Amino acid sequence: MATFEPPKNWTEQDREHYLQQVMRSGWTRMRPYSLLFLLLGVGIAERGATPEDLKRGVRNADNPEGNLDASCWEDPEDLDDEERAQHATHVEDAERYAAAYGRPPLRTHTDVLDLLVAAGAIYEVPDGTGVARFYPKVPAPAPADVFPLDEEEAAVQRQLRIDSAYEGDSYRIIELFEPDGKRHEEVVTSLDRLARLIKGDPHDAREAVRLLTEAGDFATSLDLDGLPSHKVFRIRCNWDRFDQARIGIQGMTEDGRLSVTLPSELDRP
Repeated sequence: MATFEPPKNWTEQDREHYLQQVMRSGWTRMRPYSLLFLLLGVGIAERGATPEDLKRGVRNADNPEGNLDASCWEDPEDLDDEERAQHATHVEDAERYAAAYGRPPLRTHTDVLDLLVAAGAIYEVPDGTGVARFYPKVPAPAPADVFPLDEEEAAVQRQLRIDSAYEGDSYRIIELFEPDGKRHEEVVTSLDRLARLIKGDPHDAREAVRLLTEAGDFATSLDLDGLPSHKVFRIRCNWDRFDQARIGIQGMTEDGRLSVTLPSELDRP
């Protein structure tokens, strides 16, 4: 078994690339939420995250100190109707993931951290003083790479992998709506024009726009299926919906913390 060597230089660019990989590879769908937030916390640290560092990602109103031995599950009474209905299933799924690595059911954030290490999603290497430090696996694995997902979730995750091939292109199209720092609600374009923008072909452009419209915050004036690549159409953005549904990563703050804008659908108290 190969010995893991911590990266000698984990730059801000490396961190942001890793964080984007995590956000795009299906971890936002996983429960408990600390699966995602601990992965992000490990990616932020420049020289390996200590348990103290990781407390930042699990702080909330019920756990203001970020105690890693606090429950990793939210009180069902604090969830919306849809999440509350799915809560028992999420707990059962997580129990199956843990059992695959001989671990007990997840109860605390420490249990989640232990599972991520056991699954090889992150690495634990003590430093010279014996303090545990956690490092990211690069490239970041997708949930399907490390957990026995049920068939329904596996199908969703497979589609996410397909979509990820066009996600970068979709972000370049989004940039058209803020060319001068002001938000525009509509862009007039064609698949040929978009293909030049993303340095791809009209098929790539069509798929990138499909990703935007599937999120529900963008819409097109014409059905793009079978649309000639030279045909002009409009793309419209609903900014209220955009802010509700999308996650933004703005890099690092001056005190070394990740600057993330959570959509209101995912934001926690």
